[in-house]
Amino acid sequence: MNLNKVIFIMGVSGCGKSTIGTLLAKELNIPFFDGDDFHPQSNIDKMSNGLPLNDTDRYGWLVRLNELGKEQIKKNSCVIVCSALKQSYRDILNSDIQNQVKWVHLVGSFEQIHDRLNQRENHFMTSDLLQSQFDTLEKPNDSLDVNIGFSPVEIVEKITKDISMKSEFGLFGLGVMGKSLSRNLAQKGFKISVFNREAKGTEEDVAINFKNAHKELEDAQPFSDIEGFVNSLQTPRRIMLMVNAGKITDMVIGDLIPFLSDGDILIDG
Repeated sequence: MNLNKVIFIMGVSGCGKSTIGTLLAKELNIPFFDGDDFHPQSNIDKMSNGLPLNDTDRYGWLVRLNELGKEQIKKNSCVIVCSALKQSYRDILNSDIQNQVKWVHLVGSFEQIHDRLNQRENHFMTSDLLQSQFDTLEKPNDSLDVNIGFSPVEIVEKITKDISMKSEFGLFGLGVMGKSLSRNLAQKGFKISVFNREAKGTEEDVAINFKNAHKELEDAQPFSDIEGFVNSLQTPRRIMLMVNAGKITDMVIGDLIPFLSDGDILIDG
């Protein structure tokens, strides 16, 4: 499995995408690409004349960025900055690489960003077009949201911490097979989260004791709390259920669903 990722830094123009993307790529030692550099001249001319782009204008540009991401993750992870304001735009950028994309949404108020734009020079995006971007913005529900009120260094630290602390795969149920599979995945270099229920007097501290008993699980995250387990996983989440078939599996799925998002994957193991 290719573990490389495309980290998309998104948000309205003026929120600091390029600055944060450049710093993040440097911190992670991976390539950086500014989506603005891939606009065709017709798009640049249109925006320079004070005209907002429509979906037709953006389509070819988004496809080009998607192709860039797919090409890059064959070799390495990368950072791409792109406004990606609509879900339909993000769907194009995600195409065929959904499981290898991480969204970071830089969030700020209209007043904050308007002031920033007015201080910038020689940029084809004018502050007059900012309202159209806020009107277009459809906030993602699968992103890491970071307030631009923090300093660039603090923002990069937050993103880096989130990416490094999130597990790639979740194992629900630590019976004999669940434990064996968890150890195997960890030995292969996967960062995993493991879950086992708690039952006072009979099943206590199963996940934490399992982690502590095996050196290869040093970086694994153990849980007995379902919400914490789900939130520890990179999105889209990938969870393998290692529980008894039938009614138990159905009950577990029912317990998980309130904490899942569109695109998450449950595997009945």
